Amino acid sequence: MDTNKSFGDVGVIVPNQYVLHLHPTDFASFESYRAALEDDLAHGVLTRARHERYTLVARPRVHLNADRSIRRGDIRIAARVVDDAGERRHREPSAPVTSDTVVLSTREDAAPDSARRAYLLVATQGQDPVQFDLGGPLITIGRASDNDVIVDDPMVSRHHCQLKLQHGAYGFVDLGSRNGSMVNGQAVQEVALGPGDVIQVGSTTIEFGIHG
Repeated sequence: MDTNKSFGDVGVIVPNQYVLHLHPTDFASFESYRAALEDDLAHGVLTRARHERYTLVARPRVHLNADRSIRRGDIRIAARVVDDAGERRHREPSAPVTSDTVVLSTREDAAPDSARRAYLLVATQGQDPVQFDLGGPLITIGRASDNDVIVDDPMVSRHHCQLKLQHGAYGFVDLGSRNGSMVNGQAVQEVALGPGDVIQVGSTTIEFGIHG
């Protein structure tokens, strides 16, 4: 990321697409959990970009590729800046995605395999944790009975927050709740979610995960 960055009026622009070329034998060792690994690596890119306040033109994507020209144990990484359609960007974007932006588009995508394996583990104080499998493009959370995930917590608003599937990953959005929301101990309005992230609404904790 750091060796491929460029500079513009919008700040430091870094690649958002990474292809990791591996020897076929090494590639095969990751095949059983390749999708989950690619998701985790992409989330790591997003986290680093947010921390360093780098600019991304679209959500990060990481792909593993078998390549016979690579020696066993070696990895060759090809990094580039591409837009949502996969087109390479040769100039600075007019509407970049900055490190503070989480919801990258209003278009709802069909759920990829990683999204269909996503789940929430909801634990309200004094109650046993309950698991909810996701997969839909929009998951609403709150006290009202018309939510997808109903939380019996007086500190939670009737329509407190939602998870929105975009570009193959879920993002968290607070819906202007009375008491606010936290993710991993930080107050947020919108944030991208990755496996192991913990949402707190009222006295309820909601862990986001992906089945292996």
